[in-house]
Amino acid sequence: MREISQKLRRLLYVVPFVAQQPDGVSIDDLAEQVGVDRETIMRDLDLLTLVGPPQGDPGEYLLISVEEDRVYVDLAQKLTRPLRMTAAEGCSLLLGIRSLRNQEVVPYEEALISAESKLIKALGRDAEKASEMAERTVVAADQKALMKQVADLSQAATNRQSISINYVSASRATVGDRKLNPYGVVHHAGNWYLVAYCHNRTDLRTFRVDRILSLEVLDQTFEMPTDFSLDTYKREHLYVPTADSTAVQVRLNPRAAALVGSAWPAGELVRHSNGGADIIIDCEGFEWVTAWVLGFGKDAKIISPQSAIDVLTEKLQIMTVAAAS
Repeated sequence: MREISQKLRRLLYVVPFVAQQPDGVSIDDLAEQVGVDRETIMRDLDLLTLVGPPQGDPGEYLLISVEEDRVYVDLAQKLTRPLRMTAAEGCSLLLGIRSLRNQEVVPYEEALISAESKLIKALGRDAEKASEMAERTVVAADQKALMKQVADLSQAATNRQSISINYVSASRATVGDRKLNPYGVVHHAGNWYLVAYCHNRTDLRTFRVDRILSLEVLDQTFEMPTDFSLDTYKREHLYVPTADSTAVQVRLNPRAAALVGSAWPAGELVRHSNGGADIIIDCEGFEWVTAWVLGFGKDAKIISPQSAIDVLTEKLQIMTVAAAS
């Protein structure tokens, strides 16, 4: 399931990215952009040639071409023409925009005004009905508090000011303090997330805003990395460790590494001269990674942390008792 999800994210990113490049994109650059090898990206491109309307003719399908080691994408008319929104869909978008405007989310006020104007224009004859529906809808008080939090985080990111938060860790059901350098705020699947460098973990992490219990802006500034782009997290074509993630180091002997082949999970991979490998995987809980390691039998083991080793040991004990009964 994880591999399918990663493939889907790559495909959704590749099409608009390459389509916007009139001179095409080199195969190697495209593979590097999405974090896969050349062979994998070529398989993805082969799959994209089958994309088109269910009842469409060949002229309505994506045109994917590779010429002189460069990839080109031409979008058919039916794949570039947006579907018309219903009044209810327009109402939902208007509610989101107006809720943000009411909370004065700096520095996006002008952008929100522009977005609302464009949305009204795009709705056409349904604009009046969508506006009436939005005006009859009440935004809950807790959402106003959440948007105030979003505004404060956005302001801290804009001013490059470090912050201290009290954060609820969902996977561990604990509350702890984190010192962060906030890089930006993004919205996905109904939730707001803060993208920030975590001083506790010395790494980049994402934090759900509704799990932040308190926020303090510190009298400290930071420099944004020159290679950081918030668009990466908006597109979500890359896996981003969350605040609840734990780095798990797994060691595979040559036999296990050969069984994995090219289907490695997302993580930092180090290959050994004997054919084996170590991989560091960011996990939220240890269910998946321990099951993955157990699938290799004696040919794989968890090196760290001890908490993950303990979970694996417990699973082995349960399996031993079950096999003996």
